[in-house]
Amino acid sequence: MIERIVVPLDGSLTAEAILPQVRRVLYRNDSEIILVRAVDLVPIETAMMTEEAVLGAAREYIFGQREKLERAGARVRFVVRTGGAVDVILGVAKEENATLIALATHGASGMSRLLLGSVAEGILRKSPIPVLTVRPFWTHDWMPVAGAERQPIRNLLLPVDGSDLSVASLPGILELAKLFEMRVVLLRVLEGTGRKPNSVEEHAEAVKQLKALARSVEQKGVEAVTLVETGDPARRILDSIRSHAIDLIAMTTHGRSGLSRLVVGSVTERVLRSASVPLLVTCSPEHPSMRETDIPAGMRKEA
Repeated sequence: MIERIVVPLDGSLTAEAILPQVRRVLYRNDSEIILVRAVDLVPIETAMMTEEAVLGAAREYIFGQREKLERAGARVRFVVRTGGAVDVILGVAKEENATLIALATHGASGMSRLLLGSVAEGILRKSPIPVLTVRPFWTHDWMPVAGAERQPIRNLLLPVDGSDLSVASLPGILELAKLFEMRVVLLRVLEGTGRKPNSVEEHAEAVKQLKALARSVEQKGVEAVTLVETGDPARRILDSIRSHAIDLIAMTTHGRSGLSRLVVGSVTERVLRSASVPLLVTCSPEHPSMRETDIPAGMRKEA
């Protein structure tokens, strides 16, 4: 999953908030980093700077970022290309056969909303490969401590909903868990209400499925913990960050059309807006292209 990582940068400190997480990966794996700077020339047509000057400044900036990473021992290449940011980033990821895109939730656009209408949303909607995202930290209370990139990733939270597609990203997650010697915390949230509480049977079935999934994870040599909660999914996910010392959240979205629904005004967006840890978002295809062997036995639908 982390052999070749595309990292978009736009010259802002906000976009650079992803770099400590990238360095965190590099301490464990000799990944190749591909820095991408997309330059949209349309806004400068009436500006004072010429096209050549804008491209020159972009190259100088991205070259400087490459030098910093190389001094730390990383293998880095960079691409500066004109065009819309989403198209450029996804185009480079495809050309380079990238295995991960890593970016902050928004950059120099100055969006007051962290996700909606941003480059990050476009990437999350369209990327066929996993996307590692981080929310920028704006206050001293939320600033990561010095040397945060060297801190271990011990606990990964994987929310599941009982469907086959919700565990489609499991092979990649297990790869990461082994690399970082992580424990996987499996969370199932039952959305009961005061008028219609969850039945005993529904709770028992959720526990049964999670235990089956945990056995599959442990058979791969990764420690697993199961949690069944009731209430608002986003709230329970965010609460788990503190109560279970979560370092990374992995969320699977259900395909292109499902991603549109899940990102805009829903659980994934709410977690992205408020999480104090990075999110790894994987888009799962809605058609039956996933191999049966990728689905843990306890989660497969019976014929």
